[in-house]
Parts: sequence; C-alpha cells; structure tokens
Amino acid sequence: MQAQRRSDILCQLQARAFSSCTHASTSSSSSRLEAHHDHLLKNSCDDASSLKQIHSSLTTRGLITQDPHLSAQVIIKYSKFGRPDSARSLFDGITAKCGRPNSFLWNTMMRAYANNGHRADTLELYALMRRGGVLPNNYTFPFVLKACASDSKPLARGWEVVHGETIKTGFDSDMYVEAALVDAYAKCGQISYARKVFDGMTKRDLVCWTSMITAYEQAEQPQDSLMLFCRMQQEESLSPDPVAVVSVASAVGQVGDVKSAKSVHAYAIQNGILGDVCVGNSVVAMYTKCGNIEYARMAFDRMKDRDRISWNSMLSGYVQNGHANEALLLFEQMKDSGCQPNPVTALIMVSACAFLGSRHLGKKIHDYILENEMKVDITLQNALMDMYAKCGNLETASKMFYEIHPKERDVSSWNVLISAYGMHGHGEEALNLYLQMQEKGVAPNHITFTSILSACSHAGLINEGRKCFADMSKFSVTPEVKHYACMVDMLGRAGLLDEAFDLIKSMPASPNGGVWGALLLACRVHGNSELGEIAANNLFQIEPAHPGYYVLLSNIYAASRRWQEVGKLRENMKTRGLSKPAAFSVIEYGQEAIGFHTADQLNPYRGEVYRHMERLLVEMKMRGYLPDQSCVLHDVEDEDKDHILNYHSEKLAVAFGIMRTDPESVITVSKNLRICNDCHSAFKFLSDIYQRRIVVRDANRFHHFQAGSCSCKDYW
Repeated sequence: MQAQRRSDILCQLQARAFSSCTHASTSSSSSRLEAHHDHLLKNSCDDASSLKQIHSSLTTRGLITQDPHLSAQVIIKYSKFGRPDSARSLFDGITAKCGRPNSFLWNTMMRAYANNGHRADTLELYALMRRGGVLPNNYTFPFVLKACASDSKPLARGWEVVHGETIKTGFDSDMYVEAALVDAYAKCGQISYARKVFDGMTKRDLVCWTSMITAYEQAEQPQDSLMLFCRMQQEESLSPDPVAVVSVASAVGQVGDVKSAKSVHAYAIQNGILGDVCVGNSVVAMYTKCGNIEYARMAFDRMKDRDRISWNSMLSGYVQNGHANEALLLFEQMKDSGCQPNPVTALIMVSACAFLGSRHLGKKIHDYILENEMKVDITLQNALMDMYAKCGNLETASKMFYEIHPKERDVSSWNVLISAYGMHGHGEEALNLYLQMQEKGVAPNHITFTSILSACSHAGLINEGRKCFADMSKFSVTPEVKHYACMVDMLGRAGLLDEAFDLIKSMPASPNGGVWGALLLACRVHGNSELGEIAANNLFQIEPAHPGYYVLLSNIYAASRRWQEVGKLRENMKTRGLSKPAAFSVIEYGQEAIGFHTADQLNPYRGEVYRHMERLLVEMKMRGYLPDQSCVLHDVEDEDKDHILNYHSEKLAVAFGIMRTDPESVITVSKNLRICNDCHSAFKFLSDIYQRRIVVRDANRFHHFQAGSCSCKDYW
C-alpha cells in the first residue's frame, strides 16, 4: 500500500521533468485538445474499453506522440486495468516514431510491468534501456529492484547487480533508491544487508522506517521489529503511519505479549489512526494471536467500518483460541450484516466444525459453500476432508480424497487422509497411503511423518513406526520434538518404557511437555510409578500450571493404592489453585448438541437418562458385563465405585442416544478427556445388545463400536 502510494508520487514528479519527445510549441487548439483528453483520462476512463477509445482518438489526432505526458497517462491507465501488453505496444510505437524516448517513459513502462508482476519484462526493459544509451535515474531503480524481489523466488543475486549499478551511477545515496534497496534485500531474505543499507542512510523518511520494520516482522524477527518501531518514535518527528502500525501489530502477535499489544493499541488510538480499517484489522488479529479473545472482540465491536477481512480475523481468532461456538454465532451475524462470506470465511468455519466434531454443523457449512457456488480450491477441499474425518465420518473424507483429480492433490491432501486413518485406528491403511504418495512422486514432509508415526502408535505398528522414523533422513526431513513425542507415545503404548526413556535421553533438543506427557501417560497405562515420577517431575518444571499432569501422576498412585501420595498431590494442586478438568460429553441430537456432566443437575434430560441407564446396566450385566472398579481412583467402597462408574458423562450421552435417536442412525459422542476402560467395555456390550453403531471421539482418537467390537482392537 505504502509502496504504491510512493510510486504514484514519483511518477507525478517525473511528469514535470521530461521533454525530449515534446515539441517546442503547440497551437492553442492542440493545447485545448490535450487538456480535453487529459481530463477524459483522469475523470471518464473507467475501464479498458473506454481507455482504448481515448487512445484511438489521441493516435488519430497525432497527440499520442506529441505529448509524453498524455502517453505516460495512457500507459499508467493500461497498467491500472491490468493490460501491460497494450501499454508496451504504445511504448514501442512511440519508440519507433520518435526515436529514443527519455527516461520518464522508460520508467513509466517499467512501472507498468512491475506493478502487474511482470518482473522478467521489467528487467528485460531495463537492459534494453541501458543498451540504448539511456541513463537510469533515481526513479528507475525502485521499479527494477521491485522486479528483482517481487516473485516468490527472488531473482538470484539480481538485487546485488542492480545495487552495483546504483553505486556506478551515483544514486546509491538517494533516499528513494536506498528505501527500495532495503525493501528488495528484505524480500529476498537478506535482512542483514537490508539493515546495513538502512543504517548507512543519512536521511530516512517514513517509508524507509516502515520498510525495515516490516522486513523484520516478515522475517519472523518480531523483537527487532518492535525495537525499531520504538526507536523511530524516539528519534524521528514523523507522522504515524498505518502501514508501520500494521507491521508492528503483527510482530506483537508473533511474540504473544498482551502488554505490548495494549501499548500498540493505545498508540493507534492516541494518534488517530485506529479508524483505518487495516489498522483495526491488525489490532484484532494481534489480540487473537496473543490469546486475548476478549480484547480482540472489544476492538472488533468498536470498529466503525468493517470489511470482510475484519470478520474473518475475528472468526479465525475464535477458532484458533478454541471458541468454535462463538465463531458460529459470529458467522450468522456476518451474514446478517450484509457482508458476504468468501472462501477464506468458509475455510475458517470448516475448521470450527472440525474442532467441535459436529456432523450436522459440518454438513450445514458444506451445503452453504455449495449453495453459494464458492470456489473450492485444493486448500478448502483438504479442510473439508479433515472436517469430515474429525466429525467421525471417515467414509466421506476418504471418498472426497479419491474424487480429487490426482494431479490436483498436494502433499496436504495426502497428509489429511493419512492423519484421518490414523486417528480412526486404521494404521495399515495409513501406511498404504504413505507408500502410495511416494509412488506418485509426492515427497513426505514433516507433517506427513507426524501423521504416519501417530497412526503407527495408535495401531501398535512398532516396527513400521521405527522404519518411518528412519525414513525421515531419506527425505531430508530433520526430526523435530513432535516426531520424538510420537515415537515415545508409540513405544510407551507398547510397554517399551525403557526404550522410550532412552530415546528421550538421546534427543538432540530438550524434550518438551508433549514428550514427557507421552511417557507419563504410558506409565499410567502400564503402572510404572518410578518412571512416572521422573516424567511428572520434569513436567512440573516445564508446565507447572497444567493440572492434567498432576492428575495422571495421582492416578498412577491411586492404581497402586498409594493414597497418602494421592492426598499430597491433591493438596499441592489446591495450593497452586489447580483443579482437575471436569469431564463432559456431547451428543448430536437433530440440530442440537446435548451436553452431559457427571454431576449435572440442570440437564433437562437428567432424570430420564439416569433411569434409562439403570435399565441398560441390567441388560449389560445379564450379558456378562462387570464394572471395572480399577477405573475409580478414589479410596471408597466397592458399591460407591460402581455408582461412580455408572454415571460417567460418556455413558449418559450414549444412553441418551440409545433412548432418543433413530435405531438406524449412528450415535456420535465427543468427550473432552480420554475414555476410561470401563466405558470402553460397556460400549462394546451396548453396540452388540442394541445393534447400534457408536462412535466416540475422545481426547486422543476415535473409537468405532459395532457388534461388540471396537476399531481400536482394545489398543489405545
């Protein structure tokens, strides 16, 4: 935005300076014609068609070659309408008729190419200009440098060649050229070179400061961006710049510091630039990235003007911070406001439905996309696949994958389905897909390996998992901490706790909570209190405020009937102000999501469900079901243990499903915590007794219960 603004100013300044193609004098009638056409170009030229008519009139009257100002205006207009080829035809015509144009027309044509992303044409024109003996000036180099760095793959060393030319021609100390050099080096990833040019500048304008601040932000060096922004305020008496604030807000979002976010917000308010919609959007996004959704919503609600980006930023913030229900409500408000959702909005809402695991809402969003004929690119297709998989509908996710044309699938398409197979317990299918993608010439990336290692872990495919881990070096993928966490989880689930611990000790990087957490969970499953204490103590240092780790260690002690240690841990949690996460489960019923808590007194279905649960228990016990009292981690009587087990939230949700839903439908339940052994056993009985398919999504994976069996094969 700022660069375009500067480009317009430069061209206006240049328009006053050229004269090589002009005639020394023109008749008064010619002057009037020129003024008339200049007025038409500025005020009545709304599209390429009207521009061609004016161009034709100018050519017929001979004015197009007489007045370089009019010629430049036509070239600029062609550029604005995305027609640089038409601009080049005009330029070549002037060259053929008038001989060598002056630098202004060359610059105008280069600007047309650069602003339309034709970097090769820009550089070719610059070379032609130099071969023709026309000297570049300080307005030439910004366009050429923009071309060097405008592509996703910057021209190899091109910026250095052009930098050398600025030195040879004596324009290396011109402020505009220096600012363009800073911008070009930054976009090419040469931040140190950009800073060297910046520090060598004797005078800096707002554009220079903004270019360097933005360079640091885009290079993910947010602290440097923030420091430079503060220095700019201290050293320069410059008017506040919206572009600089947008960049520094993004930098604060990367840091995640709410205090700095409030300072940037206050700066924008104090300097009267919060009304700029781009600044407002950046403040909303900044707060969401800092995890402060309340302040983000406050900033959003106070925006006088909102565009689609405003709505999408707030929606994305809700989803990224785990507030998917609020995102769904805001989505309805967005539609009511008259702001039309676009594919980016759809992508966010698909992610919200995936987070909730709601089949009904997911299908509703998908239908909305189709009804509104939105463009469904590969990114949105992948997101829809992921959503269906996370809503328990693996069949639809798989079908969508195979409906995508093989040439259109990207690595993310393969990753989504591999992950889907893994989370649903189909490890063999995930491995087959992993091999297929390689046969198709698609190289696995770091996400692929996270997905396939997780799939092997859930399916107990130890040797296959080891091989996949070894494959990483073959594809030049360096194992990250998350890959080690998957390996520890895989080995731990299999009971290979010592091997898992040895792997942790051999890690090149420090293990994080995910790694130690995987080991602690494995110790809970296999009852290894000694190694569990080691894992827990490391976790207490890394994440001392995470209640789940205290609960896991407490469960290990409880399983060994070490009630004194259990009491100490609970007291420790109380002292720290921590509490065990409350278990809750949700079942879809028509267009509703019905929630169940173990001790929920407000649920309108509570009495009915409890009575039905009693009848189900009688049926199950007649078929051989015995409550697994080891799942009750309290020092209470056996009768009390049975009572506690009977009313786990997921049991109540499934009981409601059996009682209220169509016998032919799938009972789909989501739980926020890991399903316990007793509920897992009970659901196998219920799926057989009532011939129902029950799908439970817990904190780790999906369980598909049918005809007395589970898709996990009792390995989870």
